[in-house]
Amino acid sequence: MPTRRTVIGAAFAAPILAAARPSAAQAWPERPIRLIVPAAPGPFDAIARLIGERLGKALGQSIVIDNIPGATGTIGTAALVRAAPDGYTLSLGIMPLTIGQTLFPKLSYDIRKDVAPIVQISWGYNILVVHPSLPVKSVAELVAHARANPGKINYASGGNGAPAHIAAEFFKQETGIDMVHVPFKSAAPAVQELISGRVQVMFGLAPGVIPHIKAGTLRPLAVVGQKRLPAVPDVPSMAEAGYPNVTVIDWLCLLAPAGTPSDIVTRINREVNAILAQQDLRERLAAGSVEVAGGTPEELRRLIAADTERWAKVIRAAGIRVD
Repeated sequence: MPTRRTVIGAAFAAPILAAARPSAAQAWPERPIRLIVPAAPGPFDAIARLIGERLGKALGQSIVIDNIPGATGTIGTAALVRAAPDGYTLSLGIMPLTIGQTLFPKLSYDIRKDVAPIVQISWGYNILVVHPSLPVKSVAELVAHARANPGKINYASGGNGAPAHIAAEFFKQETGIDMVHVPFKSAAPAVQELISGRVQVMFGLAPGVIPHIKAGTLRPLAVVGQKRLPAVPDVPSMAEAGYPNVTVIDWLCLLAPAGTPSDIVTRINREVNAILAQQDLRERLAAGSVEVAGGTPEELRRLIAADTERWAKVIRAAGIRVD
């Protein structure tokens, strides 16, 4: 049986030991960190590696990229959700995840609840482009031409449920026009078919279509957002074209499994915000028409929730389903 002195001694020792015990962030990281990229090597992968290299240096550990593509990012994100919430598994979050939440009703997770938002990395912009043979030079002319020729204009996308598909259906709902969807296996062949003239319209990510705009093989009608892009300063925004609600902006972020210690989330958020403030990184991203974001975990949580709700309405109204 413990003596009174023993009990008192333990009572005094407990807070001392608690104070001496390091927090999760102080002990972390002690080994390499896995960064899931829920897409095949490409533009997302390049940004993940750019951020990952600098984050690894800041943390004193290697960041190991793990590409897990498929189903608009949902396969890789499911792997994140299953991982231990210990700060050693992170994932690049992509805007299509908010589309996938409605598109795949049997998902094993809810993007609004089962991840820990860390920080938004960037904004990416879409441009409404047409083949030069289409007799339109503005959004207003496209709408008028489509109304005069219902069901006779084809638009391309990188597949059923791809962001370009969702953007076009949103545009159709806002304008009341009728265009026919032609899905391809990915965005690259969709752009090539647009250049060939076998399809006439596409909502394409800026880095993928700007070279063709400058070459004169595609005609831009509008940046799908509230403002113009420096890379194509003569192209009006959709807001300037008279459709301010038609805003479809991609974004990238950093996520962790739900339950990851808050001090680890705070540490990564602080380090990534510092990285995003580096001028050379901002210039490298701007060269690809990607705008640096940053911010707090709560701001990112609100963005994920808002986009999930927004795209759910578009998907349900259009009756979009995946094969």
